[in-house]
Amino acid sequence: MKQILFCTVVILSIISCGPSRRVANKTEPSSYKHDANTIHPQFALFNSSDTITELHFKIASKELLYTRPDGINFSSNVIISYRLLPNFDSREIIDSASVRVIDNGNSLDKYLIGVMKVKAKSKHTYCLKVTVSDLNKNVTVSNVLNIEKENDLNRQNFIIKSKSKDLPLFCNYTKTGEELIIKYKAKIAVNLYVRYYKRDFPLASPPFSMTDPEPFKYKADSTFTMQLSQDGTTNFTATKVGFYHFQLDTSNHQGITLFNFSDLFPEIKKAEDMVPPLRFITTKQEFEELSNSLNKKVSVEKFWTNCAGNQDKAREVIRKYYNRMQDANLYFTSYLEGWKTDRGMIYLIYGAPNTIYRSATSETWTYGEENNVNSLQYSFTKVDNPFTDNDFTLERSGIYKQSWYVAVDIWRQGKTYLQD
Repeated sequence: MKQILFCTVVILSIISCGPSRRVANKTEPSSYKHDANTIHPQFALFNSSDTITELHFKIASKELLYTRPDGINFSSNVIISYRLLPNFDSREIIDSASVRVIDNGNSLDKYLIGVMKVKAKSKHTYCLKVTVSDLNKNVTVSNVLNIEKENDLNRQNFIIKSKSKDLPLFCNYTKTGEELIIKYKAKIAVNLYVRYYKRDFPLASPPFSMTDPEPFKYKADSTFTMQLSQDGTTNFTATKVGFYHFQLDTSNHQGITLFNFSDLFPEIKKAEDMVPPLRFITTKQEFEELSNSLNKKVSVEKFWTNCAGNQDKAREVIRKYYNRMQDANLYFTSYLEGWKTDRGMIYLIYGAPNTIYRSATSETWTYGEENNVNSLQYSFTKVDNPFTDNDFTLERSGIYKQSWYVAVDIWRQGKTYLQD
């Protein structure tokens, strides 16, 4: 179903609070579950001035519950709240606010888009805890974002918008030919330096593999210069697959990065895109045969049919496997497509965890009941990466080998490991 961007947001109330209130950290339920009872808001941060950071939000109306409070018209009822803290573990609230978003349900095929202005001063890094509550649905989800205002060169001092819609991109990837506007926080006419990279990164190694990854080589494949206009903006269109790193100062790695993985990303619609993620569950010989096949669509269908035993079961397991791959692209994309990352690999094979613990620099996923010796736990540490703030590395261990092969074997039997 085609989705239409919708930017008319009715804000009924704004409640601002000062410092000195106390909050407690808590265990977060899984925000990666793909079900009808979950909402998946998207956010973009932009340091519009030395004292204000804009929190842009985007919510799919199809994930909200529309009711008829007046008995006639359908409408949504959503509250978006934030608390600004000095750091993740702090209980001191520097700034907070809430907005109520009411939308008339004339179309459920759109997005609710708006912006809140956070009072965050420069030369500091903050923790922003955001909650989105669908009051009609009685569902609340929480997100933790870092506001980076230590300097004027980092990614949050830029915002990238769609030129045709004049709306934030809300993701770090684009498509070939898509017309964009890059805006810097200040109205200055200066050079914007662009480093272009065309790299073929390997997918994540199994969770029990202790092989160290090769260090990233920062030397760009090519460079060019653009000019910011007097209002601090410039137009940009990606012409090649790869990624573009935009900087005001090339003496460091600070800047904003835009990725062009493919024209269909994050969706999986081509047979050739269905082959690479099979490397997680195939032998080396099987994968080479699939990769070298002249008709990849037939080869992929044959592989899954051999696993499942018949075409009907194969279609169902194909749907499950590649839905997880697409979700991994949405949740975990960094400088890699989401399914290639450590979190994406675990998500693809095991599904969404039952519980997630989050800290400022880590995530811990639990499969099964907490504190149960039979439960499986994976820990990920956030990587300081100049190209993305969504890069996490898995703490690998040999103890995962048996559970990994059990999960792989279930997929090879044509069954879904942990039903979604």
